[in-house]
Amino acid sequence: MKKLSSSICILLWLIGLLSPAAVAQMIQISNVEELYSAVNDPANTGASLVLAPGTYMLSATDSKGAARPNGGRIELQMDMSMVGVEGDRDSVVINASGLPLSSFPPTVNGVVTGPNAAVRMGLGHNALEWLTVRDAVNGGANIDTGLQAFDPGTAFIRVAHVATTGGARGLNILNFGPQTSGQTIEADIVDCYFFSNNIALAEGIRIGNFQGAQGSTVNVRMNGNLSWGQQMGRSIVNNRAQNSMISVISSGNRFYDNGFGTFVFGGLSANGTRADGNTIDFEAHGDQFLENTAASQFDHGGLIVVGAENDSPTAGGGSNNTVNVRLWGCRMSGNALHDLYGVGARSNFLANGDPSLSQDNHVTIEIKGAGNGNGRWQPVEQFADSLPGPPDYGNSVTVID
Repeated sequence: MKKLSSSICILLWLIGLLSPAAVAQMIQISNVEELYSAVNDPANTGASLVLAPGTYMLSATDSKGAARPNGGRIELQMDMSMVGVEGDRDSVVINASGLPLSSFPPTVNGVVTGPNAAVRMGLGHNALEWLTVRDAVNGGANIDTGLQAFDPGTAFIRVAHVATTGGARGLNILNFGPQTSGQTIEADIVDCYFFSNNIALAEGIRIGNFQGAQGSTVNVRMNGNLSWGQQMGRSIVNNRAQNSMISVISSGNRFYDNGFGTFVFGGLSANGTRADGNTIDFEAHGDQFLENTAASQFDHGGLIVVGAENDSPTAGGGSNNTVNVRLWGCRMSGNALHDLYGVGARSNFLANGDPSLSQDNHVTIEIKGAGNGNGRWQPVEQFADSLPGPPDYGNSVTVID
C-alpha cells in the first residue's frame, strides 16, 4: 500500500476547500467580439472572463449582419463571472445603447423572465466586478438576475465595485412570475454606484418577488453602495406576490438626490391582482437617506415603509403582510415631505382603491443608535395604521424608539 506524505495530503485538502470561482478558468478578453465568443461558448461554464480596459459596445448583429445569440445581451453561463480592472470601475465599460427593443423580450424560450437587462445573471454562482454597465435604453434594466428562472436551484449573485447608469434601472434582483415560485436568490451588493438611471420609472436598484411568484425568497446584503439622481433610489417590494419573503441587511449605504431614498412595500397590489401573506425584514446599520428632493411619480422622502399598498380600484388589495424594519445609527434629513414614513396599509385614492380589501397588515419600526434623531437633527416622521382611515381594518404601525 502506498502512503502519501503529510505535505501532499495537506495540499490536496486545501485544494478541496477552494470555491469553484477560486479555481475557475480565466479567459482574457480584449474586444467585444472576444467577449461575445467567450460568454456564448458552452465550454466556458464556470469561467472567469477578465476584460481589458476599453468600451464594449453591445449590438444585436455582428459585423456581417448575422444575429447574435440572445439578441446581443450578455448572459453569464452557470458559475461564470466577469471582471474588469481591479481598482478602477471606469476602465471597462459595457455600453448597451445600441441594443434595440427587440433585444429585450419579456419571454425567452417560452419562459417569462420579466423585464430584460443588457447583462443577465442567475445561474449558479455569478459575479460582476470592477466595471461599468450603462445605457440599456430599451431594456428593463442594465443588469438583472433574470436567468434564475431557468435554474430551479438557488442563484448566488455578487455585484461588487460596479457602476450602472443611463437605463430604466441600474439593477433588478427579482423572482419574477409563477415559474420562480419557491425559488431563492442570494445576493451580495458591495461598493456599487447606481446613478442617473432616468428612463421610465427610473430606479437605482430594485429587489423583490413579482407578478405571481409564490413562496419565493430574496436575501440581499448591501454594503457601502451609493444611489443618486433617480426617481427611486432603492425599492424593496413583493409586487403581486403571495407568501413570499425578502430579507435585506443594509450597511453603510447612502441614498441622496433621488425622488425618494428607499421604499419597502410588504405587499403591492396592482392591476386587480392581490398581494397576500408576504414578509419583509429590513435591517439597516449606518445607512444615510439625505436630501432626496428630486422629482418622483410616486412617494417623496427618505425611507418609506408600507405594509400593503393597493393601487387597484376593485379586485386588488393585500392582507396579512408584515414588514419589520430595524434601524441602527441611520441618518435621515433634508428629504421632501418626510424623512421616515410608515403606514400599515394604504389605498391609492387616485385609483379609487378600496381600503377594506387590505386587512391585518403590520409594520414594526425599531430605531436605535446615535442616528435616531436624538442629537442635533430631528427627522420628519409620519405614521398611520391605515390610509384612508379610520377604520383601520386591523392594520397597524408600531414604532419602537
